[in-house]
Amino acid sequence: MRAGRRGGTVLLAAILTLVGHGSTGQAAPVTQMGTSNAAAPAVVPAEPPPPVPTTPRLPAPAPTPPTPAAAPSAADAAAAAAPASASVTPAVAAAPSALIVPGPIPIADAEPAPSDHDAVVGHWGIEARRLSPGPYPLTLRPSRGCPSTATAPCTVDLGLIGVRHWTNRDLAFNVGVALALGGGKEGVRTLDSYVGGGPQLGVTLLLGTWRHLAVGASPQLGVFFFKPGGESTTTTVVVDLRAALEGELHFGFVGVPALSVGVATGLGFRYESTPDASVWSIGVVGPTSAWGVLTDLFLRYYL
Repeated sequence: MRAGRRGGTVLLAAILTLVGHGSTGQAAPVTQMGTSNAAAPAVVPAEPPPPVPTTPRLPAPAPTPPTPAAAPSAADAAAAAAPASASVTPAVAAAPSALIVPGPIPIADAEPAPSDHDAVVGHWGIEARRLSPGPYPLTLRPSRGCPSTATAPCTVDLGLIGVRHWTNRDLAFNVGVALALGGGKEGVRTLDSYVGGGPQLGVTLLLGTWRHLAVGASPQLGVFFFKPGGESTTTTVVVDLRAALEGELHFGFVGVPALSVGVATGLGFRYESTPDASVWSIGVVGPTSAWGVLTDLFLRYYL
């Protein structure tokens, strides 16, 4: 009975010794009271090693698909098919042909074409022409103004010296001065000396051009006077308003585009006034016959 109590006492002392000294990893010897037998030292288990941190693994990159090889061009295929005996020439890359896009259909004068008219734009043209006499021609006195050999009334035509300036391709300004001077002597008899003249103003609007020909509309206004003789004669005043269509032919076909001839025709209003009477008329102005085309031609030269 005592032996059992001693054994329990020894076991309890060993457990307390193990709890009190567990941090040192070494057990103290236990002295058994009232016995001669020494208890065997208790075995203390070793502490496990601290955990080693691990690095997480990254996912492997996705595989890159292979790039397909470029298809050989027609030039490379032709070069590969050429015989080896052919002469070696440096390869020249053929440039791709530009894509042609059709544009709008051009209309007349949409894009000015080179012509003789374009060569005189900005220049001054000097012209000479004859003014049509109208329904009532300017006449001289039968007894004093005409020679005795004249069988018909003596008439006078006004000649005009004018200047035309094309400010641009489509617009020109015209300024002219009409003039008529004359007189003479028959035997011992002196003939009347007549005088006439006056200004004329107008513009020309270009309607169309071809290689050597230009066509335009020319409204004009002129005021003229005519005195057939000396102090005893009366003065005639003429107002001439016309809207004419003019054709001008340049001599570019012989290398002189600055020289031109032309003719004008259209409608006109004419008013004549004398101390005895005044008349007016509306009619066609310009040549009325084949011979009139030649006599009514004007000549112009551009400087």
